[in-house]
Order: sequence, then structure tokens, then C-alpha cells
Amino acid sequence: MRTSRLITFILGIFMILTGVYCLFNPAMTYMSLAYVIGVNMIIDSVGGIILWHERKKAGLADGWGLAEAIVSLVCGIALNVSMALQLIVDMMIVYMAAAWLIVIGIIRIILAVKLRGINRALGAQIPGRHWWLVLIAGILLILCGILSLFNPAGLIVAIGIHFGLNIIIAGATMIAVAA
Repeated sequence: MRTSRLITFILGIFMILTGVYCLFNPAMTYMSLAYVIGVNMIIDSVGGIILWHERKKAGLADGWGLAEAIVSLVCGIALNVSMALQLIVDMMIVYMAAAWLIVIGIIRIILAVKLRGINRALGAQIPGRHWWLVLIAGILLILCGILSLFNPAGLIVAIGIHFGLNIIIAGATMIAVAA
């Protein structure tokens, strides 16, 4: 049990270091995003298999934890050996994120209109009295999404930073599990 905790701890440290690298090199992170995702899927799967094995010894394991680890392992290997998959992932992420910003912006505008209607019906003593802030946020999200479609460089940097932060959090979680 002590060995598995040490391995999980070391893997968590490795993930945190990978995340820090991504934070300081966001454009490079984006360019190698599929590879970084694949490596971290493999690391996550090793940690998941170790955790499943420990739970199995304690009589607490189910097949779902092992299935998750195996799926992560297969997807991670596929991303690392297939240049075609890496290219597809790298090309699609920025446009999917831009489309997501636009859709979320539209939803925020719809929510603002509904909040405005509630505010008119019930008066200014409700949480919907600042509906216009939600409207502004929606408009800004749509503008950011449209700008990202035409000039994806800014979004590429933001994705790299966001990805680095997520890897750091995943690594910290592995360390917490190992403790």
C-alpha cells in the first residue's frame, strides 16, 4: 500500500510540473495539446488502476473505476501514436471553444431577458434587479467568441493557461489521494 501511495504521489508531482510548464508556455501547450492530453490520460489511468487495485484489496472496488482507467489509457495511447488524431484535436479545440463562448453568450442574453421580465413583474427587491450585468456578460462572451473565430491566437493562449491550471489541480488531487 505504501508503494502505491508513493507512485500516486510522484505522478501527482509530475502532473503539477506539467501544468506549471503549460502555464509558462501557453502557445506551445496549445501546439502540443493533444500530446499533453494523451500523456496526462496515461498518467491518470495509471493512478486510476493503482487506486482501483487498492480499493479491490479493501473490498470496495467496482468495475467502473477500472473501466474509466482503461478508457483513459486507450485514448491516451491513441493520441500519442496517431499524428492524425493530434492534428484533429489541435485544430478543433480553438474553434469549439469559440463556438462555446458564443453559445454561452446567447444563453446569458436569454437569461438576462428573463431576469428583466421577472424584475418588472416583481419589482426591484429581487436578485434579478441587476439583469443588465448578465446582459453585458452575454454580449462580451459573444464578442470574444466571434473575435476568437477570426483571430484564434488570443484564445490559443487562454486555452494553454486554462489547460495548465487543470493539470495542476488534477496533480494536486492525486497527491491528496496519496496522502
